[in-house]
Amino acid sequence: MRPDISVLLLSWNTRELTLECLDSLPDAVDGELRCQVIVVDNGSRDGSAEALAQREGIELVANLENRGYAAAVNQAYERADGEFVLLLNSDARFVPGSLSVLHSFLSEQEDVAGVGPLYLNPDGTPQGHHFRFPSFAATLGSASSALRRLPWFGRRVRSYLMLDDDFTVPRAIDQPSASCLLLRRSCLPAPDLMDERYPIYFNDVMLARTLAGSGHALWMTPDAVVYHELGASTRLLGGAHTRQYLGSVALYLAATQPRHRLALYRALVFLQGLVLALLRKPQALPAGELWLALRGDPGPLPQAPARN
Repeated sequence: MRPDISVLLLSWNTRELTLECLDSLPDAVDGELRCQVIVVDNGSRDGSAEALAQREGIELVANLENRGYAAAVNQAYERADGEFVLLLNSDARFVPGSLSVLHSFLSEQEDVAGVGPLYLNPDGTPQGHHFRFPSFAATLGSASSALRRLPWFGRRVRSYLMLDDDFTVPRAIDQPSASCLLLRRSCLPAPDLMDERYPIYFNDVMLARTLAGSGHALWMTPDAVVYHELGASTRLLGGAHTRQYLGSVALYLAATQPRHRLALYRALVFLQGLVLALLRKPQALPAGELWLALRGDPGPLPQAPARN
């Protein structure tokens, strides 16, 4: 029988969190919902693939190398048979019954394309993890701590991050986090779900924009809750993080903003990067790599987690 939900779970060097995430799935579903669980391990070096191979009830795709988040999602999406598709990161853990809440929400709201939960930090405190589409001002403010201190830019960054918004009631969201997002299959693009030009960052933003452009709304509901270990995989990127992020931002701006705004962003970030390099800051990229990133090249994907 066709599953109700295809769970697309991505793993990169988060063995224990991945197993905890899988352990939370059975209690996340009430009643007779049928779930297909597809796990893609992106060439982990921590024994994740070996541990997952011992699990029953999952379909494991064990990549020999890190292919990036977007490509791994597409691998799982190609195998998905469910009426609904759940994007799920390995650092999320369901509160019992929450996946059924998301499913019920979409079943009742037939004009909604997707819905996400309320996020909590592991200690139970609220985690702001839903966003508006990033305006150009918010993008500049996010790139520069000096600009962010100016009230006008600071307000736009806060608005983008939805820091002052009410999440105690269900509401439409421009860009709900893809860490846990249930989507209606009939609304989704084919054959690929994610744009692989954005290997790690901003592929979820582009998906949300595609859905919005087709008239499909995304929501969140606080009646479904997940605990979320924010950035469990991305913090392992080490020095590759900056180039991956800046390259994806540049691609996003090229796709959504006039050329003069992209040029302004490049100039601001390049000059800031030169200052960081002169100050010998550890997060500074070499000038050549920085320029390539600002030209829209996120660079190679790391194959092993960075050492702390």
